[in-house]
Amino acid sequence: MPRRYHHRVCRWASVAWLLVLPLCTKSAAPDPLEMFGVRASRGAAPGYLPDAACARCHATVAASFADVGMAQSFNRPLRGGLPADLAGLDYHHAASGMHYRLERRGDELWFRQTQDSAPAGSVRPLELRVDWALGSGHRAQSYLHQTAAGELYQLPVTWYAQSGALAMSPGYEDANHPGVERRVRRECMFCHNAYPQVDVGSDQPGQPDLFPSDLPHGIGCQRCHGPGEAHLRAVLTGAGLDAVHAAIVNPARLDWPARNDVCFQCHLLPAVEAIGPRRVGRGDYSFRPGERLSAYLLHVDIDDATQATQQRFQINHHAYRLQQSDCFRKSDGRMGCVSCHDPHVRRVGTGAVDWYRAKCLGCHEDLDRAHGQAADASLAGADARNCANCHMPQRRSQDVVEVTMTDHRIARGPFDSQQLIAALEPRKPQIRAMRLYDRDIGLATAESNAYRALAALNNGSGAAALDALQSALARMARPDPSWWPQLARYQVANRRYAAALASLANLPETLRHSPVTRETAALIAAGNGQRAAAIEIFVELYKRQGFHPEVDYNLGLLQRAAGQADAAIDAFQRLLEQRPLSAAGWLQLARTYWTTQQGSRALAALEQAQAIKPNFEEALLLREQIHKEAGAPSEPRH
Repeated sequence: MPRRYHHRVCRWASVAWLLVLPLCTKSAAPDPLEMFGVRASRGAAPGYLPDAACARCHATVAASFADVGMAQSFNRPLRGGLPADLAGLDYHHAASGMHYRLERRGDELWFRQTQDSAPAGSVRPLELRVDWALGSGHRAQSYLHQTAAGELYQLPVTWYAQSGALAMSPGYEDANHPGVERRVRRECMFCHNAYPQVDVGSDQPGQPDLFPSDLPHGIGCQRCHGPGEAHLRAVLTGAGLDAVHAAIVNPARLDWPARNDVCFQCHLLPAVEAIGPRRVGRGDYSFRPGERLSAYLLHVDIDDATQATQQRFQINHHAYRLQQSDCFRKSDGRMGCVSCHDPHVRRVGTGAVDWYRAKCLGCHEDLDRAHGQAADASLAGADARNCANCHMPQRRSQDVVEVTMTDHRIARGPFDSQQLIAALEPRKPQIRAMRLYDRDIGLATAESNAYRALAALNNGSGAAALDALQSALARMARPDPSWWPQLARYQVANRRYAAALASLANLPETLRHSPVTRETAALIAAGNGQRAAAIEIFVELYKRQGFHPEVDYNLGLLQRAAGQADAAIDAFQRLLEQRPLSAAGWLQLARTYWTTQQGSRALAALEQAQAIKPNFEEALLLREQIHKEAGAPSEPRH
């Protein structure tokens, strides 16, 4: 839409509402947004509007953007991605002996899980409604189930558009994959959807990953332009053009580093195996376009002992590979994603070839226009010189092996295209070093070391990383209080209970009684053998908190060990009401039933555990024990 026309539309909208306002304001001026039929979000991510409000003035851009993958990145199932005539899709995973099926039931999509050779009567099929589809389906689409409490669980199979079939979801290729128990975290949803309407503070570290039943449908306008409430209010109240512009972020007006950070918030991931930490004190939904990304998130890169950096190619390596290009390095920081991409338009076919060739020739106008000319039968009658074919070829990604992507490392070609897209087995790197990727974050050495250690701990490192974090915090003059609960959590995990108590002692009085701190204190008491004190704190917490499955799990274990079997059963039942897909929770309930001689109830709980996790070894062993002690023949194992 031409800019002058856009302003005329918006100003006419504001004039129309200003004419109406005086008729409705005898005593108190009404909120112009409410009169416009719009309500802005509140809570952890305030000021965001429904995307339909943006489309009222920006109809052309909104209609075009609706076809872009970002706009379709999160939605209800059956609204895209899967074949329109879907009746059912099946996939057999030989490594785990599991069979999966997606099937349409009326207007709903359902997931079904069965095991190839389960002992008779021991494992029943598991059926879950698919509540959300993650991904546009242009290349892939994964599926989520949402519990009544609001937790999201990723399902094991994904639809891959290039093969037109189901296969295992990324990270689920091995026999011991997470099954249906992989909970989706806020950090993951950050890049797949717009911000939800949630309470203030609920996006802070240590808070449960809960999502409302009514979530946004895709990455909308405001993830790149910032919350729109002030902008629309300025329009509706007839503010001047400068005020209207100042109330919204136009990434094109930002300097290049901040402009790139708008894209990099989701399209820069140096290594999927090592996710960088949020800056302390930042909530998951607190990033706003226009600020530097490094003030919110610190990316981490790895040194892989088995593969050079320039050989690594993963599905979210757009910006990472671009930054390895000479084009980017020689641009003096004046290049980025929008140098070539219009994020509001999906370009395919002949139009895409023409568009991107023009972008290349805009910088390389000195090249012979006949350079690299090649016939392309799919572009008959068009100028088929396709710069990207030679310099940015399609490659199979090493972490999502069902998919090929454009390699954004602009390099001299040509390449062996068949080799680049040849089938791959998923590879797991051997990480021998981890470092902060960002180079302009301006951190002092001690704080930089603390974040690097925190990243290592978040990604599974042990005692050495914990020592490094403790050492770095000791060298910081006045660490932010948010460091101490994170340090104490890892000290408890490494059974350093005295050190964890010392860390909590650094907290200001206002934070010492928070649920996160109290839960850590209970774990410290339990680790020190102070069972009664730990039980007392956990009871306090489950009565105080609305959502408390981890509290109930630990409380149940402690109460059973203390001979309080009935109380333990109550704790595990509360856990399973809030988290029904916890195979470990069903197992512990079964064990507690068995200690109270309730064999039939124990077997029923085991049936639930094995429906969720059919190859659950501990559940199989307990079932055998129950049958043996009851004098019944054991079921055959496979």
